[in-house]
Amino acid sequence: MPLLEINNLVTAFHTPAGRVPAVDGVSLSIERGKTLGLVGESGCGKSVTAMSILRLVASPGVIESGEILLAREGGSVDLTQLPEPELRKVRGGRIGMIFQEPMTSLNPVFTIGDQIAEAVLLHRAVPRAAARARALEMLKLVRLADPEQRLDEYPHQLSGGMRQRVMIAMALACEPDLVIADEPTTALDVTIQAQILELLSDLRRRLQTSLLLITHDLGVVAETCDEVAVMYAGRIVERAPAAELFANPQHPYTIGLLAARPATGVRHEGPLRTIPGMVPLPQNFPAGCRFHPRCAYARLPHCAGDVPPLRDIRPQHQARCHYAGELGPATGEKGDAAHFPHFSNAGNELRPLFPEGGS
Repeated sequence: MPLLEINNLVTAFHTPAGRVPAVDGVSLSIERGKTLGLVGESGCGKSVTAMSILRLVASPGVIESGEILLAREGGSVDLTQLPEPELRKVRGGRIGMIFQEPMTSLNPVFTIGDQIAEAVLLHRAVPRAAARARALEMLKLVRLADPEQRLDEYPHQLSGGMRQRVMIAMALACEPDLVIADEPTTALDVTIQAQILELLSDLRRRLQTSLLLITHDLGVVAETCDEVAVMYAGRIVERAPAAELFANPQHPYTIGLLAARPATGVRHEGPLRTIPGMVPLPQNFPAGCRFHPRCAYARLPHCAGDVPPLRDIRPQHQARCHYAGELGPATGEKGDAAHFPHFSNAGNELRPLFPEGGS
């Protein structure tokens, strides 16, 4: 049984302007001790998916349907149906959360030590002195410089990288089974990013904790993830083991993301490749395949009329595309984004592989 299994999750915001479906039929599973990367552009629904797991979506957001099954002794429990007192035991206890922006997630009027100790006191029957000792232990575990001094400092006295380490310490203080990391390296410089990623990978191995890593950085995914789910416009469009996805991407959106990465060791002439357009707003999702207005491979009217299912392309490899498996291999070395020719920024024009309505 997977540690966490999400089945057909639908989360929408009911606004005065109408229903806004941010997460639309998402299904995922995370194995024990593994890292699942959830990838996509801003606005694809990644963070809403993460917040839905712990039922932290604020009003007017509502989890409309679906299951979020967390494994426990003798079976599993559906977090969408769990009473609030029981859910509080899960938040920070069995599932830890590293929020996207630590400066706004940490309380500015409490010390670092008090905030970590509070998480321990909520989930462990220990005296305050033991909780403070646990806070110090966690600051040492995340390799924060001068942990004894930092324990009594406030968030504004720490740098961005230090605050991110504090958030990791809080998330791991009660040794959860799963940690959700929502873009944990955002706004950090490259050196600190590398240190945070190395720290997360090391802690996952040492504590045997599963990790859901939400990011738009494919380089981060390649370094840290066992499996990858690519999300677009509220839906999972491709899922595969990391090595398989990078070597043989099957959805045009994944191909476009890989093509947009600057290739190492290659001198670029002209602008870098991009995917034209933007992620559509949830209230304006197009009919059929939601990626088809930006897709270099689209065949009309099929792609604009029929919703493609998420189907098996290879063992353990799924893609939500009518023509996945038929698009043909990329030229050049497998997995090298520089050799995907079908997405271009030249003259802001799309170079489709298939003419409109034809093959």
